[in-house]
Amino acid sequence: GGARCPPPCPPAGAMVLCLSPSWASRVPSESCPGAWSLLLSRGVSFKVGGHSALESFAPPRRANYVTGTFAPGDPEGGWVGELARDLDCPTGGSVPLAHRLEDTLVTRWLLAAHAKLPVPPTLAFVLGTRGDLPAQPAAPGVRLVRLQDPQGQQ
Repeated sequence: GGARCPPPCPPAGAMVLCLSPSWASRVPSESCPGAWSLLLSRGVSFKVGGHSALESFAPPRRANYVTGTFAPGDPEGGWVGELARDLDCPTGGSVPLAHRLEDTLVTRWLLAAHAKLPVPPTLAFVLGTRGDLPAQPAAPGVRLVRLQDPQGQQ
């Protein structure tokens, strides 16, 4: 879901919290063709000892790691997914990963079928076909009932 840091990773620095999309901008990456760098013009910085401050950065500060709320449509943070797409720095997630993890049925099926991990007993009724599940999802603890036309079914 997320991107990893190619060696050598940038040195660790103070954490900066970006609370608004207007505080960040995407520019073409100088080091990775086809990727983007995220520049912060403003942010809440956190220093040793728990001190924080709202700072403006001139010139803008380049992000060396990005994480946040990657769910599209989230009024409080859905913009993070768009800003974090195709960056040249590591990210802590992605919109496609958030979609997968938010779907309890797919998550349980993946954990049971592929990772062989125990999941709570699950009986799921699914209307029609879903491209994210195989035709016959055999997974311990997960039972899937496909409904082609819910009318007349009891």
